[in-house]
This record gives sequence, C-alpha cells and structure tokens, in this order.
Amino acid sequence: MKTARMYARSRRHNRGMLHAMKTAPVIAAVCLSSLGFAFKSDTSELHFANLDAPAVQNFTERAEAGTINRTEEKLAGISAKDLLKDVSAESIRSVRLTWKTVPGAVKYKVSYGSESLIAYTNGVEIPENIADRDIKITALNVSGDPVKENVAIKTAEANPARPQTTSEYDKMDYSPLYPVYSWIPVPGAKSYGLELLKDGEVIRERVLHFNAEDDDFTCYDWEPVVEEGEYYWRVRALDENELPITNWSEKNQGNTFSVTHKIRFAALGDSITHGGGSLTVPPSMVMCNWENYCNLPVKNLGRSGDTTENMLNRFDRDVLPFHPEVLIIMAGVNDFRGDILSWRSIVNLREIRDKCKENGIKPVFVTPTPINPKLIQKVGYIEIPPYDWQTHMENICEWIREQEFYIDITPDFRDSEGDLKENLTTDGLHPDAEGKQIMGRAVAAWLNNYLDSLQPRI
Repeated sequence: MKTARMYARSRRHNRGMLHAMKTAPVIAAVCLSSLGFAFKSDTSELHFANLDAPAVQNFTERAEAGTINRTEEKLAGISAKDLLKDVSAESIRSVRLTWKTVPGAVKYKVSYGSESLIAYTNGVEIPENIADRDIKITALNVSGDPVKENVAIKTAEANPARPQTTSEYDKMDYSPLYPVYSWIPVPGAKSYGLELLKDGEVIRERVLHFNAEDDDFTCYDWEPVVEEGEYYWRVRALDENELPITNWSEKNQGNTFSVTHKIRFAALGDSITHGGGSLTVPPSMVMCNWENYCNLPVKNLGRSGDTTENMLNRFDRDVLPFHPEVLIIMAGVNDFRGDILSWRSIVNLREIRDKCKENGIKPVFVTPTPINPKLIQKVGYIEIPPYDWQTHMENICEWIREQEFYIDITPDFRDSEGDLKENLTTDGLHPDAEGKQIMGRAVAAWLNNYLDSLQPRI
C-alpha cells in the first residue's frame, strides 16, 4: 500500500501559502424546530415493514452508526436518513449545521442561547440541548468585523455519524493535479484518518493531527494524481489513541473525481494557480478558483508554494503525461516575494518555454499578480517581502511581454502605488474571488481568440 505525503495546513506554519477554509455567512436567529426537524417522542410512529421489535432496535442503533445498507432499508420500509431526521428531541446529542460560503468572510461566530463559539469552516457541529435555543451565526472578516447577515442555513443534521466533506470536485471541469481535502470538524476529535481510493482500493493514507490553534481542517496532497482512473477520498475522526470515533465520511459527487490524459488546455503555477482564496476558501472549493470563471475547461497543474525552479523541476513528471496543446504558465510571485532574483526567475521561465516547444506544447505566459506588503504585515503570518520586490516583478513582466504568447493581467491588480489592490485580497498575497474572476476571464479571452484563429477563413 502506497502512502503519499499529505499534510494538514496550519496558519502558524504555512510560510504564506495557506488556503484556509474560513468561509462563513450569517444566519438569522432561528430555532431548530423551524429547520425541518420533526421531533418525535419515539420511533413507534415510523414505518418498519417486516421487522420485529428487536430488529427495529437494531436498525435504529445501526442507523445512528451509519452502517445500514440499501437492502436493509428496503426491508424496513424506511431509510436510515429519514430515521435520523425523526429522532426525539431528548435523544439529540449534537446538530451539524451547514451554509453557503460568502466572499470575504474568514471566520464566524456561532451563538446559541448564552453560549457561542468561533469556527472557520462553512459548517459546525453544535453540542446537545439546543433544540429550543435561538441560533445565530455571524460572519466576520479578518479584523473580526461582521461581513454579512441573514444567510439561511443550508442543512441541519442531528447526531451525525460521520464527518461531512466540503470539496466540490463535481463542480470542476477537471480535478486538480494536486488534490486538496476539506471537511467540517468533529467535536472531540484529536486527529483524523484520511484515505484516497482509486477504483475502490486505498492508495494513500495518513493520520492528520490538529490542535487547538489549528483552524483550517484542510489537507494538501503533495503527491500528484497522474494515473488515469476513478478516485474518491474519505476522512474519519480519531481519538487520542488514533482509534475511530466516527465512521468514514460518505462517498458523494463532491469528493469523487476522475483523471484522464485527454486534455487540451492546462495551467502550471503556484498557489495562485492552484486555487482558493487568501483566507476564505481552499482550492477544494470553486469560489476562489480562477478556472471557475473561465468558459473553457483547463486542467490545473498548480502546486501551492512553488517557485519557478520548482515548476521547472516537475515539468516532465507533471505536464508531459497530459501533453496539453496549450500550457498556461502563471509563475514568479513566490520568487520576487522571497529572495530569488528576477534574472534567475527568467532563466527558469525560459527553460520551461523551451521544454514546451520541444514537446509540441504552446506556452502562454501570464504576468504575475503583485503583492501588498502592508496587508501582509497586518495579517502577520506571511514573511515580509524584500523592499525591491516591485523591481524584480517588473523585470519578469517585461520578459513575459516579449514572448510570442502572453496574457498581461498585472495592471488590473495594481493600485496607485503598484501594490495588490486591497479589495482583491485579504492577506496581501492571494487574490480572492473578484481577483480570480479577473484571471479566469483573461485566460478565457485568450483561449477563445486562439480557437477563433484556428477556424478556416471563408
């Protein structure tokens, strides 16, 4: 069994490449009885076909454990899902709430009665005895100020027996080469077991440890998923001895994806290419993924944290198996925000260009997005860039503008001082949803013009 490198990302140790899932809307104060919960005194009112009393009890217990199969549900005449919706109010141990993400929110305050908690995902599991309490969820920005109010709860589930995944691979044209796994945390979990399966067989596994200061519940897979096939990933909560306290998460369209080598367009780059927002949503969700705003399918070959040298070194392994007709190249930000001089970046970009041409791939370079040192310093978890970063960024831009094929997006991101516009980012480094729209539409415009140029002229 192959074990790949998969890591949970912590805001304290990410060296500026965090894509935390910290998206939160606000929900008006509501009571659970108004959310579709049909609280019953017991299960005697439910329909159990062909089951005697002991079998009903067994079905109920196994439904709560999440181990009922479809044959048993057909025999009982009721689904385990319906049964869990009709648990009695007295038997509720916890309720998991979810909602749609809201741009710009990085955390949220969940208030129920006189109690409250802070969460960083688009869902939360609230403890027992809340059926009659008003619930209010307030979305907060990076400064802790409210972002939006009165956003409706999407789902409410009593006594969840398994974690809920939040990846949205079903909304993507292609799965990313480097998958990202995200889920709603489980109260009391000391760690999580995570597995990637191909054609039903476990091919990667890892135990992920979180502590009280971790708030992201996002795992980046640092090994590419190159081989063609059908994949899905799952997670379960573990105790302090790494023993399971929940079942595996349910397989669904959002955590299932396929890999094919038959692609036409691909993109190579760093975290800005990889996807996600600065402090809002991870690359496993589409809100801050630039391909979501491109009307043509593009295979994402980005890897968070990459420099131009990293991209060059993995070119043969990560690009050539797909042999795209066009390769969009987004590179350079991690060079000039660090200690890599622009002449070295240009040497690496030139070698990537030459590799493309040697393999019949059309290289299309995208000018890099700027950064905002003031915001970076304010947020406080990304290294402060060198004083002359703009000079090195401009050198890279000038070289790109000399190439045969390029897309110039830098001017759209600059403020009057040449920094990344504050309204396009939360952390000063990664563009959020609006910035990713600019990127996606610029790439779409180039690709559409390219396709038009291939049409025969009459």
